[in-house]
Amino acid sequence: MLYISKGTVYKMSGINNIDVSRCGNECNLCGIQAKLWLAGRFNVAFVKNTANQSELQKLESMGLVEITEPDDTADYRLLTNCVICSVNPVLPYYPLNKNEKLIWKWIKNTEFKLTISELVYLMEQNIIPDPIFFAKNNWHTLIHTIYTGETIFDRILETKMEQSPARDGTVSAVLGLLRKKHIILL
Repeated sequence: MLYISKGTVYKMSGINNIDVSRCGNECNLCGIQAKLWLAGRFNVAFVKNTANQSELQKLESMGLVEITEPDDTADYRLLTNCVICSVNPVLPYYPLNKNEKLIWKWIKNTEFKLTISELVYLMEQNIIPDPIFFAKNNWHTLIHTIYTGETIFDRILETKMEQSPARDGTVSAVLGLLRKKHIILL
């Protein structure tokens, strides 16, 4: 079972006892739940132990992890139910590669939260981050660029981007930003 954690630590007492906040909900995680959540905090984690799977499902019911079975689209599917939020990176600063820099500009500068499918679309279409998309009250320009008559319907863009040649590179860049602590997932 693959999973990724959502939320942020707001008070830590050690790896066996942490307080996690996600969308206004605060939870105290102890023991195996704390260890599992921390393992998936900055990357996709794997668990196969049955006891751990039941604890992981409890975390999923609390909204603190996304779970999927391993396959070639697993990382993308995990990110489809996460809100990608920029944070000010903490020291030490890790250099970003080309794709990470591009994705970081999109995440950091847009006035709304871009989904993984929207980011894949922007990368697939080679749309560069331009001030016209970031101008105050100009978010509709970006929305009209991404969504067309074909992709406006519920989850169509998400489904199409699952097969995009830009999917793996974009997912890798987003996970790189997570690992380098430039974003958090909610």
